[in-house]
Amino acid sequence: MYLRPAINIFKAMDLAVAYRSIPAPSHPDIDWVMITSFSAQLTILGFAFIGSGAVRYKSVQSSVITVLLGSVITIFFFWLIGYGFAFGDEMGNQFIGFGKFAGAGYSAEFQKDDYSNFIHSTVGAVIVASLFGLGTLERSRYFSVSVCLAFITAILYPIALHWVQPTGWLNTIGFVDFAGASYIHLFGGILALVVSIFLKERRGKRGYVDPSIFLHHSQIYIGYGSFILTIAILIFVNGANSEGKFDKYNQGLIATNTIVASAFSALTSFFLYYQQTLKLSLIALSRGSVAGIVAISAMADDVRIWQSAFTGVLAGIVYIFLILVIKRSPIDDPAYTIASHLGPGLLGTILVGFLSLTHGLMTGHGFKQLGLQIVGIIVLVLWALFVALGLQAAAYWIPKSSIDVFKIHLFQEAQGIDISYGNQYFKHLLAEGEAIQLLDYQPEPTLLSNFPKRGVFEFSSN
Repeated sequence: MYLRPAINIFKAMDLAVAYRSIPAPSHPDIDWVMITSFSAQLTILGFAFIGSGAVRYKSVQSSVITVLLGSVITIFFFWLIGYGFAFGDEMGNQFIGFGKFAGAGYSAEFQKDDYSNFIHSTVGAVIVASLFGLGTLERSRYFSVSVCLAFITAILYPIALHWVQPTGWLNTIGFVDFAGASYIHLFGGILALVVSIFLKERRGKRGYVDPSIFLHHSQIYIGYGSFILTIAILIFVNGANSEGKFDKYNQGLIATNTIVASAFSALTSFFLYYQQTLKLSLIALSRGSVAGIVAISAMADDVRIWQSAFTGVLAGIVYIFLILVIKRSPIDDPAYTIASHLGPGLLGTILVGFLSLTHGLMTGHGFKQLGLQIVGIIVLVLWALFVALGLQAAAYWIPKSSIDVFKIHLFQEAQGIDISYGNQYFKHLLAEGEAIQLLDYQPEPTLLSNFPKRGVFEFSSN
């Protein structure tokens, strides 16, 4: 009897959510979309920090070049071809768009602004490209990575993006993904997994294959990059609500859900890592925050706050579980893209079928949505595997050794990409080098804690 008022309140909340889910005339807030889209370009900086911290010192600069060059190639090919396949006129099909190539035919109408939409969509393409690039760290040639990224961002990803648009076939059958847990993070994570397996593990100076022996160059860089990436993806997810200030409720709900899920995931992964190792880990804390925001991006507009917290806890568990699995497997993933993007993206996409207020099993809507989510996952995974088919086909048809086309030589891995190949000008200084770092670099001294303490104003007698 005393619980009846509370039950009525929850029923009213569900009715309110259902009422909001009814399609209404769109009132886009272009300023909101533009501000969030430009701010979300910080993903490039975040991935650059993560890549530079995840590799060995001798490949730091090349990892940053991989991310930045990949971002430039992505923007160019997505503008040239990709946007047309993703958002062009369907011409009677729900598989692919046509038109609007190289900016031709863009419009800026009240209901649809191609210019702001291009900026926002570019962020998702950059995330996919960066995940692929992180999967190639310390093992691949710039040219081969560039060619793969041109294909991914011009054809492969835009077609998948079209499928989840309001008129795309996956969206039409009922598949739900609010801001890219599946078609960005899961898709990009699959690409990273495929290319990591294809390029095999990194090797040390003696030719040993064991990714667990290679320590990260800088955990601080990974921490900085992960927190920048968390903020950038949070902004991107909120920008997916194109109505902005004209939809105050969802604007606040999405922001709250994303930040709560990120915080709970970070805490979960941090404490689980400590429980396993009795060590405090900046990487577990920072990459765990990314995992949480990736998972909740599938349904940030359609769950209660406690559900977003629950999603964050599960994302943290998935992150730690995948880290343990990968460390015991032949997969070489120095930037932990599989654990922080692929796994949480898969988790969030599946949880839509359970937790969604308007479609979920736990809210009384049956198993249908769960089945649709699984169908969408299978389709996107299979589509991403076209990269694997492309790599194997190139390896078969190209006359020379297949791995040499994509992967650097063993001696280049031993020296590091920064000074290993391609630059004859510096040959007399540093053997052969493509991306020259600091010529006068000296190894850091032993830990400062090994030196005797001195007062702030006390100077050495030497």
